[in-house]
Amino acid sequence: MQFEHVTQHTLEVFDRIGARAKQDLIQPRALLFLAQDMLSHGHPDTLTATGLLKQNPHRDVIDHAMLLERCFHRMRETFRIEELDRKHLVRAYRREGYLLSESAVKSRKLLVAFTTIFNNFFISHLVLQALLKELDCHLLILKETTLFSYQRGVSSYASSLPDLAARIQATARQLGADQIYVTGFSSGGYAALQTSLLLPCNGYLGFSHTTDLTADSKLKRPWYLTDEVYAHLDPRWLWDLRDKLREADPSVPRFLCYGDRSPLDPGYARHLAGLDTIRLVRLHKAGHNTILYLLGKNRLTQAFKRLVADR
Repeated sequence: MQFEHVTQHTLEVFDRIGARAKQDLIQPRALLFLAQDMLSHGHPDTLTATGLLKQNPHRDVIDHAMLLERCFHRMRETFRIEELDRKHLVRAYRREGYLLSESAVKSRKLLVAFTTIFNNFFISHLVLQALLKELDCHLLILKETTLFSYQRGVSSYASSLPDLAARIQATARQLGADQIYVTGFSSGGYAALQTSLLLPCNGYLGFSHTTDLTADSKLKRPWYLTDEVYAHLDPRWLWDLRDKLREADPSVPRFLCYGDRSPLDPGYARHLAGLDTIRLVRLHKAGHNTILYLLGKNRLTQAFKRLVADR
């Protein structure tokens, strides 16, 4: 079941949004979303849109524009999309498969990122690669833009969820990496944490995701898992992750970050409260988009550095 959305990251969307920012008479709400979309791609004309936003009389809008500008300047320290050739962009923006970036230095560490059905980690795959390059570890970015969200594997990489864990281990062996770290955001987060429990994992960092997909869960199912989609999933892999985390190794550091202003994410996080195998990190005044929040505070890369740090 393919997912389609106007803000889903594709090369066609990237090409379109720059021209949109230069148009006159964009409605304020549309401009707000456009500026954020441009930032997520690392589009070089992002400041055109944020400059228009700052002309708005509302303080909250101006504050958000300034947040986007802080994030943009942080990105530009390591990433300039206009310097990449078209072939590189085409591969990075594909909506299926994976991207593997080998470390420039010899590394025993592999970080696996489960991205969202929007074909991003809020930030594009290219921006994510650039921000995490300084970690000096291999980076495997998995793409799964169907509504099944990894429950049926990853196209051209693994045919099922358990196969995905096995394939990740095989990739690590090929790279000479004996330490595997996992991260996931939003619609990619549940499968990321689940997979971290299926393989020898050295650490997990999750952002804003559900924690129980059992049929009788009291938690509200995420919007993309409609009854029709849910009926196509294998119930053997629809877990209450609290049960699995009870059996996990407490020496493996696992973190789940959530925004206290999100309508659903605090409930997903509190479902895991009291366990000694995962630490819940509440982000004050953050919504669902905890990636934007941390990037704006210059804390995103630092969180990943702590994840993969030698202990």
